Amino acid sequence: MTNKTNNTPYYSVQHLLREFAKGLGTKALAGKKIDDACKSTEINPFHLEALKKSLIHDPLTKCVNIYFADHVLEQFERVTEFYLNLIKSVPLDGVDANLAQQFIDRYFMTFAVAEICSSSLNGMRLTSRDIAWSDKTLMSLVLENLEDSMEWQQFLINSTESQKECLRAWALGPGAELPKLSSITSLGESWQRGNSWGAFKARLITARLWDYFFYRSGYTDLALLRHSSPKQCLETLVSQLLNLLQQGTIKYEATSPLALGLFDLLRLRTPKVADSQGRCFELLDQLRSQQEKLDINNEATYYYHWMNARYLLHSGELLAAVDEYKLAFEQVIYRQGENAEKIIIEAIVTACRCPKPNKRFINRLRRMAVVLKIDLMPPEHSGDEDKAKPQEIESWEIAAFSQYFNAFFTRDSFFPGASYPTNPHDTNGVWMVDETTHQLDIEKPDKVFSVGMEGGLVKQMPQLVYFSMLEDVNAISTLLNSSADVNRLSSRNESAILLAIQSMQANVMPLNSMKEELFQLLSQKPHKRSVLDTLTEKKKLSPLGCAIQTGRIGVVRKLIEMGASVDRRHDTIGETPLFTAIGLIAHHTRPHLNAGHWEKMKYSQMNLQSVRAHSAGLLPHDLEHLKTVMAKQDSDPVFQSIHEVVKKTEIGNILKYTSADGFRQIAKLLIEEGADPNAKHDTAMLGYTPLMLAIELDEAELVEAMIDSKQYQANFQDTCIDSRTGQRVDIERLIREWRASNVAKALS
Repeated sequence: MTNKTNNTPYYSVQHLLREFAKGLGTKALAGKKIDDACKSTEINPFHLEALKKSLIHDPLTKCVNIYFADHVLEQFERVTEFYLNLIKSVPLDGVDANLAQQFIDRYFMTFAVAEICSSSLNGMRLTSRDIAWSDKTLMSLVLENLEDSMEWQQFLINSTESQKECLRAWALGPGAELPKLSSITSLGESWQRGNSWGAFKARLITARLWDYFFYRSGYTDLALLRHSSPKQCLETLVSQLLNLLQQGTIKYEATSPLALGLFDLLRLRTPKVADSQGRCFELLDQLRSQQEKLDINNEATYYYHWMNARYLLHSGELLAAVDEYKLAFEQVIYRQGENAEKIIIEAIVTACRCPKPNKRFINRLRRMAVVLKIDLMPPEHSGDEDKAKPQEIESWEIAAFSQYFNAFFTRDSFFPGASYPTNPHDTNGVWMVDETTHQLDIEKPDKVFSVGMEGGLVKQMPQLVYFSMLEDVNAISTLLNSSADVNRLSSRNESAILLAIQSMQANVMPLNSMKEELFQLLSQKPHKRSVLDTLTEKKKLSPLGCAIQTGRIGVVRKLIEMGASVDRRHDTIGETPLFTAIGLIAHHTRPHLNAGHWEKMKYSQMNLQSVRAHSAGLLPHDLEHLKTVMAKQDSDPVFQSIHEVVKKTEIGNILKYTSADGFRQIAKLLIEEGADPNAKHDTAMLGYTPLMLAIELDEAELVEAMIDSKQYQANFQDTCIDSRTGQRVDIERLIREWRASNVAKALS
């Protein structure tokens, strides 16, 4: 495995993916994209997921079936998790990158290949040790094994001469030709329930993967598996890397007391004494001098930049600290996992505190945080499932991290006399409004108010949006008669019509007037589709999404007539309106099941995203600290008592102001207007569709409406994945497990 593009001892995750794509014979399917990705240690996680799909899941689904594709991708993810844990557990400060990579090539990749192939080997009653001692390629062993199958024997009888020649060539031994994936695909029949071709082709692909690594790659070591289990290979690797670390420690021995002294003096949230700033300056100067002599390959210099960043920050030099954090970040990733996590979090919080945050750098940090599994993948709202687009950090997130600065870098931890950076972002926190502050200005119908009391969230709101929030019908009527622009948005992307709809929404706390007059007034004016499809910052509310939550079909129909897109995703997890409408039926038909579902999903990615967006800055934005605070709330009887009252009140309002049949009619309308019944959603079931949700709730009428849809064909061959077990679930199983008797009857 070659890695000429960076000088890190650990390979990047995309490098691992490229190597396994070579083993599977799929690299050419996205050759330039994966090669370009490997030119940098950093990668956008959406792009990484798209590459996994292109190089593993899609081709294996086509060649074998979706179940085998799931399995191999799951095994790759599992091996990647082992790898990331290795990076966090074994720091390689001061270690020569090339030496470390030689050990990773030999031991980790040997472990990884054996681990990924283990299930297929078990199916053939083989172990890694068996194959290592056989002196045969796995392909020749697989072909021998297949000879015991009558179905395979029948295929051999009917196969063409060219197919027989291919099989003979594949079985020749260590120098044999590796089959192309297309050649394996074309063998025999396609997989279907009742035949063995899925198992046959899965074993042939597994053999190709194994033989590529152990007979072609040139860096794995099959002999290791003669005397060691895959787990023991991993343990040996750890031992070898620790030996390299010890050698690095000796090489940089002169810097150790300097590094330890700086770490002690620059501890976070620890008050600084009067002479500590001068002492830190001296130690940093000495450390830099030593590093320049010893470290020509940046094997340990990240630490100097990290400590210098802390020094500059606690001296009040925010922008200079960000520059140093940038250098530390670039040099620490894929070298020292534990410190990489600390540097990423510190750098994000510091960069977000700046008056003009460097969004490009913040996004780089956040993407690597996702890749390294220390933050959540941002939800997609575009509707394009395959789009590998960078997710830009939003102003409310910057404000949340900036507010977190106060707790993360406390005022008393700064050096005496250093200026403490004030919070330049007022777009986070509790929103407190004095309704007597702003008066209607007819002379300037599009005048913008700064709304919010000092110390909390402040929004810039056009008059029309502001008085819509107050449900002041007379003011709205006056402004509309004065030609106020209905397409003007607040600084948080709220439109007047969105707030008018929210005044009728049944699942908000506290309830608003529940009157429709304001909506009727505003909906008479033409609106741009872009405004009707705009999502608010943070909570990602849309007019159509909120309209569905009113339970009023007339409001939903009017918005669609005005031009709202029926499949515009909304809310923090990116639901389609149809999915929302069907899901709300459960409050009426299966309330206990609905409550249990949300309790089980409390610490899921979906719920953590929602908590972040709805916390108004009262909870930490950092993922681990957020989980800690939520766990404390779970054990706080007072908090739980208040939470139960709020939940009970909200559900009571939904039951009072909406009905199951009302949501059914809304769902039918959306289907008639072209809503996609096959749109994928990641909930407790990954890839769950409105069709599946309708089946779960046994809503036969809605399933029939989807079948009758003129725009989409309901996909009854579709599947989803249970996130708790990793098992793929088909429609037939959903009907059976959810006891959807009405749906079963309608489909029979």
